[in-house]
Amino acid sequence: MTADQPLTCSTCQGVIVTAQDGAYTPARGRLIVTNGYCRGQCSANPPQPAASTAPAPADRPEPAPVNP
Repeated sequence: MTADQPLTCSTCQGVIVTAQDGAYTPARGRLIVTNGYCRGQCSANPPQPAASTAPAPADRPEPAPVNP
């Protein structure tokens, strides 16, 4: 993380995980204990829905019944 990146999520106030060992300071540790980690599902930049090429559920044919 660089100086311009936030330590906490703007939505849930949880600490954002980083891969840099040097980023885990005593102050960051206190934030983790008090706020917990951000689970990543509420980030400020929500993921864009992927374009699906599969037909909508209503357009799919019903599967044939299986007779044992």
